[in-house]
Amino acid sequence: MKKRAVLIFSTMIILALLVAPMLTAAAPEAGSIFIPLVNNNTGGNAPDPADPNQSISVAGFSPFRQITLQQVIPINLVFIGYDPASVKESDLLKTLPKSYKPVVRYPLFYGVEARDLGLNFIFRYKFVKTDQDFQDQFFSYVKSIGQTGDPTVFQQAYNDMAKNVRDVTNPVLYIDAPSVEGWLKTQAGPLLFPNPEKSYTVYFINWYSRPDFQFHIYTKTDEPDPDTGYNFGEIRDSRKLIAWGGSSSRSWYYDLSAGPEAWTNNYDVDNPDLDGNGVEDYRMPPIWEYDSQGYRDPTKLGSDLGLATRYVAINLLFTTSPLYDPMYTAPKLNGDKVAHIEMFEDDPASNGLDWIDLDFVHDKYTAFQPYYNWQVNLEDNKPIDTGSQRAFRIFAGVLGENDCWNAYGTPFAELFCYYDANLSKYVPAYDPNDYVGHLFAFNTTADNLGNQFGLLGFADDNWVDGTQSYVFEFDSEGYRTLGYGFSTTTVHEFGHHIGMSHPHDGYDAETGVDYGAADETYFAWSGDESNTIMHYMDLSTDFGQFDQDNMYRYQTAGYLNWSNELFHQILTNPGAMKVFPLLFKAMMFSKESVKDFYKWNYLDATKYALKAYETTVEAADQLGITLPAKPASVLPIGNVLHQGDPIRFPDN
Repeated sequence: MKKRAVLIFSTMIILALLVAPMLTAAAPEAGSIFIPLVNNNTGGNAPDPADPNQSISVAGFSPFRQITLQQVIPINLVFIGYDPASVKESDLLKTLPKSYKPVVRYPLFYGVEARDLGLNFIFRYKFVKTDQDFQDQFFSYVKSIGQTGDPTVFQQAYNDMAKNVRDVTNPVLYIDAPSVEGWLKTQAGPLLFPNPEKSYTVYFINWYSRPDFQFHIYTKTDEPDPDTGYNFGEIRDSRKLIAWGGSSSRSWYYDLSAGPEAWTNNYDVDNPDLDGNGVEDYRMPPIWEYDSQGYRDPTKLGSDLGLATRYVAINLLFTTSPLYDPMYTAPKLNGDKVAHIEMFEDDPASNGLDWIDLDFVHDKYTAFQPYYNWQVNLEDNKPIDTGSQRAFRIFAGVLGENDCWNAYGTPFAELFCYYDANLSKYVPAYDPNDYVGHLFAFNTTADNLGNQFGLLGFADDNWVDGTQSYVFEFDSEGYRTLGYGFSTTTVHEFGHHIGMSHPHDGYDAETGVDYGAADETYFAWSGDESNTIMHYMDLSTDFGQFDQDNMYRYQTAGYLNWSNELFHQILTNPGAMKVFPLLFKAMMFSKESVKDFYKWNYLDATKYALKAYETTVEAADQLGITLPAKPASVLPIGNVLHQGDPIRFPDN
């Protein structure tokens, strides 16, 4: 016992001496790592001497406690074309959050607090009112790239409203949305916080205040569906936009002088309560409806822009919370990340393999998480086997029979409980170090979909504590005539499985409320007007800038904390000194990870954090230390509403 104590004590002394130069003289708060706070005047990275929570540690190493990476997020609020008198900074500031601590969302529906993500963000805001010269250049540019056309069907629907303030008239300018984002990135940099690439920006645009105003709408038409070739952005008026961002920058613009549009239903100024549930479906009307005779009191404009900033830009795009724990799907040491698809042919007249591009799916996952070795594999069950067919019929309400779903109270659980009990019958064995995600795809018909027709898919949980389980997806000839193949649904739904939320639902950290695009936060639909495969608009096939930032932050903190947890076990092991070179190497990787995190090099931060963890695992393996197993499922503990991702606007 004395020899073991001496070894551990010696190890700790050496490690303490190595870590000491990485720490400043100030004492950290328990379990926290702080980056330099942004100076309120300059927006730079120099520490603010008036703030006690300035640069404390860049080590990322704390073997006896959970660390929290706390980062200051500068946010620029840029007004283009707004009369300063119409929007008061104070109205926005009353709404804007001071900080955001992301959480794993789905377990909260069960009343379960999931693993601490180890992240906390503090916001600094800069208000920028652009001058006349900048506005002239901007509106000249958007006019120059616009293509004239007739009003959309939803602009015409606005004209048909009984209470609309004015009509949308010909010609309407159709403007490429990503091009506008690119122009703002290039031209607005000097107006923003220093190092604008290390901040987020919301641009509020109002062309209506100018004499050269034209009715306009934004478009994105460069990514048709890879299976059907259907170009949603070109064909469908429901995919015309008033907002966009995340294609080539850390910015999102929001133009209330565009439209009106379908996605947030801001064209409807006659009906406050769209679904008739007695609660107003709150949305931001066109800018000219902020009028004493219009839909919204003009004094509400500032607070409405604040709501859009907080509940859309910040909560859903810039610093969002994951739906599921992203670390749950991490492969073990030297393992692959696998998306295994079981295709069930439930339509004799078609073949599901004709409507999925496995190379496309693989490329999207690899581009998003390039630090993993990905496999995308598929087995075709032609025709669908008896057990799967019965489970699918029960799920769809075509077959009204009791089965395993009864334990969960709804036939919606039938697919989960059937495949959970019979998984080995369908999915082959993989390397035990691989993480295998199980996807069940049904190539079926409208009749066989029964009461679930219109459902594209869902990433299910385990019906116990909100941990992710299986992915289910559906396609049919009816869906394909609407433009949908399997590929984008596969990427989207497995995106949920590995943690990603929609950009139209999320979590507000300061109130602790999880919300969707309904009732008081109906306007959250505008979050879909951003570059991400996770939206419902079918305009993007990639995980965009916001997806990347959030995922890499989740996993950087996740791997660092996993390393620290394992470090603790190693340091209390009698053989700790034998693996000291590996511990030192892991510690250096941790240090580089946090440095890159501070620099907003989030992908590199994740790669270094993963290296730190892999090196720590190697040390643990040499000592015979086993990693903790994932918790086993038990009986259901809650009655949680389950639903999937439907086709929105199937008739447009």
